[in-house]
Amino acid sequence: MIPHINESKDDFEEDLSFGQDKYRNVKWYDRILLNKTFRVTLSLLLIAVACPILIYHFIFFPSYNHPPPDGYSTGSCFAPRLSRLPCGIEAVPPALCHPQCCYDQQSHMCFHRFPSRFSYLVPTEWLEGMLLQPRVPTVPYKSQRSLTNLKLSIDEVSSTHLSLTFHHSDEVIKGRRITEKKYDYNVLKRELSIVVNGPNGIIFNTARGPLIASNDIWEISFSLTNSSNFMYGLGEIPLKGGTTKMIYSHRGGLSSIPLIFAQSNNAYHGFLIEAMAPTEILIRPDYQMVVRSITNWGLKFHLFVGPTPADIMRDVKQMLGFKNHLEYWMLGAHVCSEGTSENSLTELQTFISSANSGKLPFDSHCGTAPVVFKTECDAGLVTLINQGATQIKNANKKYIPHVSPYIKYTERIPDEPEEDDTTTSEPETRATTERCFNDDLYEKYIIRGSNSSYLYQGVVKEDNVIYPNYETVSEEFMKSLWIYNTNFDGVVLENSWPLDESTKDFEEMNKTLPYFNEDFASVFNFTPKWNAMRHTVTVNDVIDDDDVNDADDVNNDDTQTRALNDTEVPGEKYFYTHNEFGNQFAKAIEKIKGPTETFSTSQWMNVNVVVNRQNIRTSWTNLNRELIEASLGGISGHWYWSTPVCGDTDNFDNELHIRMCAKWYMAATYLPMIKIHSKDVARDPLAFTGTDRAHMISALTKRMSLLPYFYTVLQEGPLIRPMFYQFPDTQALRHLSSQFAVGDDLVIVPNLQPSQSHVHFWMPPGTWYDFWGGLKVDGDEGEAVTMTTTEADFLTFMRAGSIIIMQKNTQLTAEQTRLQSEYSVIIALECENPTAEEILEETTTIEDPTTDSSDLGDVESKRKTIYLSYADNEEEKDEDENVAEEIVVTPPKCHASGKLYMAENMTVQFEATATELTITAVGDNFGVLCDPSARIWSSTLRHVSIYGLRDDQNNYDDDRVVDTLINLCNLMNAEKIVFKFVD
Repeated sequence: MIPHINESKDDFEEDLSFGQDKYRNVKWYDRILLNKTFRVTLSLLLIAVACPILIYHFIFFPSYNHPPPDGYSTGSCFAPRLSRLPCGIEAVPPALCHPQCCYDQQSHMCFHRFPSRFSYLVPTEWLEGMLLQPRVPTVPYKSQRSLTNLKLSIDEVSSTHLSLTFHHSDEVIKGRRITEKKYDYNVLKRELSIVVNGPNGIIFNTARGPLIASNDIWEISFSLTNSSNFMYGLGEIPLKGGTTKMIYSHRGGLSSIPLIFAQSNNAYHGFLIEAMAPTEILIRPDYQMVVRSITNWGLKFHLFVGPTPADIMRDVKQMLGFKNHLEYWMLGAHVCSEGTSENSLTELQTFISSANSGKLPFDSHCGTAPVVFKTECDAGLVTLINQGATQIKNANKKYIPHVSPYIKYTERIPDEPEEDDTTTSEPETRATTERCFNDDLYEKYIIRGSNSSYLYQGVVKEDNVIYPNYETVSEEFMKSLWIYNTNFDGVVLENSWPLDESTKDFEEMNKTLPYFNEDFASVFNFTPKWNAMRHTVTVNDVIDDDDVNDADDVNNDDTQTRALNDTEVPGEKYFYTHNEFGNQFAKAIEKIKGPTETFSTSQWMNVNVVVNRQNIRTSWTNLNRELIEASLGGISGHWYWSTPVCGDTDNFDNELHIRMCAKWYMAATYLPMIKIHSKDVARDPLAFTGTDRAHMISALTKRMSLLPYFYTVLQEGPLIRPMFYQFPDTQALRHLSSQFAVGDDLVIVPNLQPSQSHVHFWMPPGTWYDFWGGLKVDGDEGEAVTMTTTEADFLTFMRAGSIIIMQKNTQLTAEQTRLQSEYSVIIALECENPTAEEILEETTTIEDPTTDSSDLGDVESKRKTIYLSYADNEEEKDEDENVAEEIVVTPPKCHASGKLYMAENMTVQFEATATELTITAVGDNFGVLCDPSARIWSSTLRHVSIYGLRDDQNNYDDDRVVDTLINLCNLMNAEKIVFKFVD
């Protein structure tokens, strides 16, 4: 039986109505809480708010202990990964990340907040000499203490040059102030931040990033440009994000000045880092820069506002005090061969004889053996080196020895005590060697070990060596080292980082230094150990004059004066001033002979020596790299730059590398200076045969013929130049590292790949001709024109509007060539059709003589004159018979100019039109080309080649060549010489 309700319907409805009344009495907040949709929405909102907070605490921030509020910026850990700056060591466990930094659990990166908490405080408006205090007492490098009382000095050097110096010392550094300048700067108070503005916008901005200063570690971040623009320098075109560079003289290190060209708003500004201690430069992916230096002094930066790269280079050279001391012979090839000592004199004699018979041009040689100082005498080696120098001089070549800075060290054998008479055994015979270097007398000049109690000893080729502190050496000390013939014409200072091949304990360095990584290990690997000391002494007692060593042995600085009663004290750690070693060595060499032409493998901010590249491996990549390095070095201030042809390391194989070596010779044609440095395997052209030898000798001969142009260019600017420097306004050329300008008038497009058959010539502004043949290249500015090439080619193009003076009939040396060879002039015409206004100024209207003037009426207003360009031959006829017609043949206006610098107060100027060449003299020092007893230049011009004429005026495929005989000495009595090459 089915159950059923016994209540009546009315009773049921009464209960129902009661339930509805109860629902009507539900509160509003109950309705909200009972709403399912709202609950879901509310939950999502809570999650959206809570998640970022949880992520911030558990992923980005390593500690729950927030720093106490100090009234300054809190900073945020929310930053794009590409913009995060490492805070201390980047990849560390969370526990090792400084509490004031952020931590990313996913990438395991410890990074700075933005703004960084690691800053210095500016209590009021910044003033020169103000003391700045660190905001955070420790730094993220082994939690060292932050240095207090930091100072910032801003020096307004010139209207376009500003320097910033951060230092912690008692040294007084006071910046200058000038009224006329093209920049302004702002030092934000409270938390230190610096913004420098140039004519085209911001050129330097610390952007509230970190500034860290502690014992042996300084760090600063800043930006020079944004990610949409580019930077160039430090050996890179362009300087890309993710790049790390080291400033510390070492094998394979930077040779040029650490100058960066930054592009912004179609203008350029420069940034130069002045660092004596080992310094790391990181270019972040977003183009922020981080500079970390193991220094105990500070950081110094220079800013140059440009706006062109040439403006920046001029400011740099003005700062460094460049002096143009170029000798003409320095442009010739320098040859060096490290043969066996037993046969080296015979090998030298054979080479000189073969070079003369093979017409191999070169100007200088290093002799029979490199010069290495020793503590023990080697009379045989001295004789050998002196004989080699004499042999080179007799061949009318320059003698340029290669000299290393270290001293081969053999410890003195102490005298043995007298033996007892009762001893029956035979006494042991001991060989003695004469000492050429007095260890006891000169040890004050030698770099010491870690505690200054002993001489620091390095290793070079398994020999123990010691290192003089060349900053303090005396003339007597240098002459005691140089026991060879002093009649040298120049000197190549090699291994002058200086080289030390001893084993280094990098684990010890890592434990001792607050910051150390693989990059620092690489620069310390072949240099003296980081804990070597620059030895100094101090005088404690008053002594008689007789007790003091010879005056030449005593430095004027009391802290470096040695006397009998001196007390030795530890000096400064060597690596703090390591970069200066090469300069000090170059200066000390002058104590032997006086100022001389110096080639150095290691210099620091010194544009008065020739950069001598060393330890270059033989490869196609390094060939291209040497062109890039030379071009960037030139525009950084090092106009005098030498690179070894075919490299100079031991990995050379004259059969495997023969094609590459030939191409290297062709590239060296356009380098400022070149060196051919052979070691176990010869690399000079005489070591090869057939067409390869012919290509190498041809390249050296072409170079010799171009030396008048090179010499002239180097009086006013660098020789080989990057495209962004020469054509800064052409955007398509800015990033090219495959073609280079040579002076203002040439561009080279090398084929630097094996068996390469084509190259792309990216067209610079203007008109361009093939330099060696005169073929005009058709293409628009910025367009890539494909050119065919062979292994025998090295494509070179000449700018229309230029004149280049050469000496094609070359001799065996540069000086003989400039004196004896006749000049050849190549004219590349730049022709432009005249404007309508120019035409009207030079022409008149001719009326039709058959027309009665009374019947002309309005004919005059309809009169038409037809002008034909120089290439037009067809006459046009007007359809209106009542209009007179005139045919005026108007040639385009063509021009070209060039000059030849001969000496001070003597430059020959060349100007050309489409029909004639005009020669004038600027200055009156005609003795250099007209005085029979003193002249150094030829006075005869024999050949003239013209590019850009009409085809019917050419006597060759693409040019016109005219033989003449012009004596430039006629300019002594005439204002100008005019030669018509087209009638």
